[in-house]
Amino acid sequence: MTTFLIKSLGCKVSQYDGERLAEKLRNLGLKQVEDVPDVYILNGCSVTGRASQKVRQTLRAARRRWPAVKLVLAGCEARLLTQRQEEMAELDWLLKDAEPASIEAMLSALALDVLAEPGSISSQPVTARTRAFLKVQDGCSQFCSYCIVAHLRGPEWSRPIPDAVDEARRLVAEGHRELVLTGIHLGHYQPSLLPLLKELEKIEGLDRIRLSSIESIEVTDELLDWVAESPKACAHLHLPLQSGSDTILRAMRRPYNSTEFAAVVARIRTRMPFAGITTDLIVGFPGETEQLFAETLQFLEKIQFSRIHIFKFSPRDGTPAATMGGQIDNAAKNRRSDEVEAVWQRSAQNFYRQFVGRELEVLWETSESGIVQGFSREYIPCFIAANDSLLNQITHVRGLSVTPQGLQVTEI
Repeated sequence: MTTFLIKSLGCKVSQYDGERLAEKLRNLGLKQVEDVPDVYILNGCSVTGRASQKVRQTLRAARRRWPAVKLVLAGCEARLLTQRQEEMAELDWLLKDAEPASIEAMLSALALDVLAEPGSISSQPVTARTRAFLKVQDGCSQFCSYCIVAHLRGPEWSRPIPDAVDEARRLVAEGHRELVLTGIHLGHYQPSLLPLLKELEKIEGLDRIRLSSIESIEVTDELLDWVAESPKACAHLHLPLQSGSDTILRAMRRPYNSTEFAAVVARIRTRMPFAGITTDLIVGFPGETEQLFAETLQFLEKIQFSRIHIFKFSPRDGTPAATMGGQIDNAAKNRRSDEVEAVWQRSAQNFYRQFVGRELEVLWETSESGIVQGFSREYIPCFIAANDSLLNQITHVRGLSVTPQGLQVTEI
């Protein structure tokens, strides 16, 4: 039996796409393994130049580790190389998409044994995680000046509600307690997110629904009401900021300014005072002077995010930002990243302290050395001394003390 190992880099959409590709290969009779595969598939990310560099590093490492393995590149980086008609010496095959014709061409070219016709082998669980991704939207029309994803993913597309609900039911039947809705531009889901969310919350056995990321300007009062009132909604919103400087936001071609963003956060906190609000931030964007970076730090202190995903700007060929003047050197990017990290750690600790002595609901996901870790509905990492019997269970706990990693809790 032909074996394969698949690794996905990048966003939750990339993770989802990798899981779907793995499922299709399993249905064809290939066996998914964790080591020494016949074929290694890297589902690569292209969002930044650094992401593309990581793709190449990962492929070279796989070649050194398994000299005889067949190397396949999929995902956004494969789309990019296809568009640019570029080749990569390390590769045995470039999988431009996960459509049946492309998969069949790969299997034939690499002489991989197929034991079944598509669909003739029952699906195996997509992932062992307690949370599962559910992609309901793809494509982007925003064309931010630093991002190439809109060029690679194509026109915006929304998954029909019945189709999304059918997959959600299957994921819940496999044992997943929480579904994370993903999309390249989730807030542009059509007809709108609310009808989909209301259908998903009817699924028996589904305990939690979490939104992966949504633009601040797309948080409507109706959506906020659903997050605040639905017993299955997670009190957590991930709102990508990218910069706290209006000058930089304009250069990035972001569709809001800092005042508008802050107003959305204030609206959320008025409705849900204990909601987790997380974000993405880019440091070292071209033209980001020390004064403009100071504006971002001041804004971060004001908003007090519970988590910040920090990205150091990396020029992405084919985007306007790659050729802008005022490029920032790596030393400055590293220093600024550290300064943002310090602000984030302080704000996270402040957020966690609000839950000391307060009841939380935690879905337990991993266990190591007698410590079980999971996340609350507010996306607070929680830890408890317990055995593996807690895994994939949802329990009510009380916040005990704040640690650098999250919140130590105790059973109620």
